[in-house]
Amino acid sequence: MNKIHDSFIYKVVSFIWRKTYIQYKEFLREKKYRKYWEEHRVSLGNQNEDLNFFIIRRREPYIGLFSFYITSVFQVNKALEMGYIPIIDLQNNENIYLNQNQIGRVNAWEYYFKQPCGYNLNDIKHSKNIILGSGYVKEMFPYNDINYLLDKNGEIRKWKEIARKYFCLSEAATHKIECIYNSFLGERVLGVLCRGTDYTSSQPSGHHRQPSLDELFIKVDEVIIVHQCTKIFLGTEDILIYKKFKEKYGEKVYTNRKKFVEYHGEKSIGKVVINEVSDKYEEGMDYLVAIAVLSKCNCFIGGHTSGTVGVILMNKEFDYCYIFDLGLYN
Repeated sequence: MNKIHDSFIYKVVSFIWRKTYIQYKEFLREKKYRKYWEEHRVSLGNQNEDLNFFIIRRREPYIGLFSFYITSVFQVNKALEMGYIPIIDLQNNENIYLNQNQIGRVNAWEYYFKQPCGYNLNDIKHSKNIILGSGYVKEMFPYNDINYLLDKNGEIRKWKEIARKYFCLSEAATHKIECIYNSFLGERVLGVLCRGTDYTSSQPSGHHRQPSLDELFIKVDEVIIVHQCTKIFLGTEDILIYKKFKEKYGEKVYTNRKKFVEYHGEKSIGKVVINEVSDKYEEGMDYLVAIAVLSKCNCFIGGHTSGTVGVILMNKEFDYCYIFDLGLYN
């Protein structure tokens, strides 16, 4: 009886010990992970002793290009104010624009944009003074405020100027954008940015509610008449939305995309790209070209998304701009 009792106690103690040990290891791993993504200094050698480099990075692997773009605009300004040289890093962590074998070897940022001050990661691999910026988004300009985006108080101009000066497009992106834009010369173009059904189906809590197609069509019809637009440039990756626009507006509708996404269930565009899209470079380029072309249109309509903020930052001035303000998903 005592042997059975002792065996039972041993098993209980062993189970508690193993569970405690596993929890402790998870705690240490999480602590190490958090420390890695907090802002901290590193030294990789003795080069560039008189320069301080600030590496801009993001922790989340599934964020889109313009989510990273708008947080980087803020971080570039922060770095410059502190006398640091900013370098944007889409190389050293998993993201939706790199295949697994490219991580640590290719900076996807440079597919789409030039580095803010001309230095890249390879230039500083033996530098003495490097600050790895926080991968957490702790500070931002108030991009969630539609009145701020629409420049009701004049403050968005500062961020537009930073974007214009330090976020120059790559040569490949510039060529593609000019080809699309030049095909519209002589037309009055309404740009429409419509987030895919991944967003409207999953309704992520705390994110801005997106307009339905019916709501979009009412606004598009109004703007076409009032502002005499002859073409519609549609920014969407969603095949369903594209087909609905073509059914309603026919040959007026243009897009830069040749391939679209068909959503099933509640997968986000980020997860679709990272898991299902084979040409991640082209997917990112299509997105960038769409946002840049939208920023050049005469008029613009869009839901409140990171892409819309990108359009606003890249644009000089629209004849008419409307952002749907429908509150947040619960």
